[in-house]
Amino acid sequence: MQDDSGEDTSGTWREGKYVRWQDVFLPVQAMLTWLGLLLLAMTIALAAKDTFGASKGEIARLYSDLTTNGTATQLFTASFDIVGIFYVWRVARRVAKDALVARFGAIRWGVFLMALAGGVCLALLTMYMTSQLAAHSLVQFHVTKAEREIVPHSPSGLPLGLLCGALIVPFAEEFYFRGVLLSWLSRKMAAPLAIAASAAVFALLHMRLVTHPGLEGWVITATIAFVGTVAATLATLTRSLWGPFAIHAGYNATLFGVAALYPVLFG
Repeated sequence: MQDDSGEDTSGTWREGKYVRWQDVFLPVQAMLTWLGLLLLAMTIALAAKDTFGASKGEIARLYSDLTTNGTATQLFTASFDIVGIFYVWRVARRVAKDALVARFGAIRWGVFLMALAGGVCLALLTMYMTSQLAAHSLVQFHVTKAEREIVPHSPSGLPLGLLCGALIVPFAEEFYFRGVLLSWLSRKMAAPLAIAASAAVFALLHMRLVTHPGLEGWVITATIAFVGTVAATLATLTRSLWGPFAIHAGYNATLFGVAALYPVLFG
């Protein structure tokens, strides 16, 4: 059945349905599922500690690596996004072909490569602007512990960093923000407003206003929102998520590449 706004309230998974308001809360579902799996793994590890001869302290140190070890942090983040992809895929499988503003439909290679180059340029522009703001003492930027751990610090860590941060994470986030969320918003408001709203949610959920209080957080959030606006606009124009994915992948790959190669080139 549908309510007066056209929302599907039946809870079925039949083809032909639009993105529902419940689908907007997919990240929460993914987070709860992932945390449930993590708690299950911890329970099994504790139950089996006597069998394998591991102490509680050793198991605790293993799980503490999720926040102190770069490789573990990257794998932790990627695994969460993989769970999120599963939930978004369920929505994409359920709704009608035209219910999503954009899917992973084919686009021209030229468009994809231009979007990839655009993502690289956006990342370089971001680094230049932040360096200028810091150099002129207009904004003081800090790097949190989590941000420091999630990026590779040497060329040897770059392949895993690119796999997790420039492929899995952009795929999951574009599938949700420019797929599910933008599609739902587009049914509620005009396209420009939907693009702006999806970009705002995309930026706010990165939580930089919490991890970087003050003007620093607003500058970083505005930068993320701008990238989200460009990606959402491209998704609306091409009705494909490959362009936004290329922008996002190029952006993240540039940041990760600079972080990994900077000690070698300028150390």
